[in-house]
Amino acid sequence: MESFGQPYEDYRPQGTPAGTLVILPGVNSGAYLMANALPTLEHWRVISLNPPGVNGVPLPLPFSVKAYARQVVDTLSRLDVKDFVLVGHSLGGYAAQEVARLVPDRVKRLVLVSTSRGQPDTAVDIAGMQKRIGMNFWDFQQHISKHEGEGHKPLFGPGFADREPEVYETFLKLRRRHLPTQAATLAHLSAGGMFSSMGFVRKLRVPTLVIHGNADNLVTVDSGRKLSEAIPGAQWLELYGVGHFPMLEYASFWDKVRQFAEEATPGVEMAQPESLLSRIMKGMWVRG
Repeated sequence: MESFGQPYEDYRPQGTPAGTLVILPGVNSGAYLMANALPTLEHWRVISLNPPGVNGVPLPLPFSVKAYARQVVDTLSRLDVKDFVLVGHSLGGYAAQEVARLVPDRVKRLVLVSTSRGQPDTAVDIAGMQKRIGMNFWDFQQHISKHEGEGHKPLFGPGFADREPEVYETFLKLRRRHLPTQAATLAHLSAGGMFSSMGFVRKLRVPTLVIHGNADNLVTVDSGRKLSEAIPGAQWLELYGVGHFPMLEYASFWDKVRQFAEEATPGVEMAQPESLLSRIMKGMWVRG
């Protein structure tokens, strides 16, 4: 059970853990979004952070992705976590890239989910999303807040909310319960809009897996693929028909994360772009 104001949830298994896995959620999200990781990662110590401004965690102003990353590093240092596997979703994926840049010797493996290099890809993604949904980004944010049931559907893969109504309604209920202030939401969105890893992402040397749904309307699969291609030796896992929340939409999501954390190869290396047929033959596209 989460405690209000707690910056993280810390699950410790019985016996010696296989390792420590740290999870960084994105905009308006918190540790609650990652709760379904525990059954699959039962032998791991799992630390899921609440971003600044969520669940009563103080929001430093001015807020930035670097501030999020520094909070992560400081929290893990206080917990005496020496090294860890790092999973970042969306805005948390931006922060994860910053953490890997700040303390590369402590990040053993990196999993980047539904995220990108930031600008200039973000501007292209937002423009495309506005065209697809027929409203500008800020009007869409207002639409989500006023009509949460219908408003969040474009963030998931086609038909997901109707196929999995219990999962979708539980997501809405938890999101409503933990929704931060409007000021925190704006701070998150502004920080995400200003972020770019273009200047350092090619210098990252940590083993990396990039996971992306090809139906993500918020951060497009093209931007995710560019991120994967920019990180030397990164593996790429593209999920067919999955939107912005693979951890909820794709049943084997956490199993793929566990495999990678345990140094298996759930994706493929993306040194060179491949044809659609080649990707299918290698099992790169996974149906959710």
